[in-house]
Amino acid sequence: MSMKVSVEDYEAQSKLNHEQAQAFKTILHSVDSGTTGLYFVDGPGGIRKIFLYRALLANVRSRGMIALATVTSGVAAAILPGGRTARSRFDIPLQTNDTTMTKMSKQSGVAKLIRQAKLIIWDEVPMAKRQTIETVDGSFHDIMDVNVPFGGKVMVFGGDFRQVLSVVPKSTRAETVNASLVKSYLWPLMEKIHFTTNMRARADPNFSNFLLR
Repeated sequence: MSMKVSVEDYEAQSKLNHEQAQAFKTILHSVDSGTTGLYFVDGPGGIRKIFLYRALLANVRSRGMIALATVTSGVAAAILPGGRTARSRFDIPLQTNDTTMTKMSKQSGVAKLIRQAKLIIWDEVPMAKRQTIETVDGSFHDIMDVNVPFGGKVMVFGGDFRQVLSVVPKSTRAETVNASLVKSYLWPLMEKIHFTTNMRARADPNFSNFLLR
């Protein structure tokens, strides 16, 4: 799976601010060392997480390696080069629970792609039920034949819990909270990367503080 890298995305690596550059370096260290890495990039709108994602994708792909870009919603998928919804990419059932597995077989083309991938990004993850994320984790164990989180892949999750959470029809507030990623066994295993420098709001610190409430 070869993807053309745009000049703009490749040059984004040299335009990262300090927080983005530190995250970029940390994540690429996991990619280059071949070690497991679970990261959650936290930041409200305007923090330019997408800018970081595009720089990471460009770096990995420009070196001939595979990097997969997924998001929870279809609209946002178009923002990332080669982006797909997580449900489409990983063949996730419409309904998930604590014992669900994806529809991917170990012999499928997507399973081969996952084995080869050096980096997998999943944005807007707060909008996904924790059971959906755990379903993908379980399937990665099976595909990679390794009983470690996401089969030892370098995973970069991102989103903003201040915005929309996962939708659980006819649920109570407690049930909605329980369906959140923060209630998953995976949450404590993720290294949290917090962005506070809002590029959009530099000229208006009050707006930046409002977003971070």
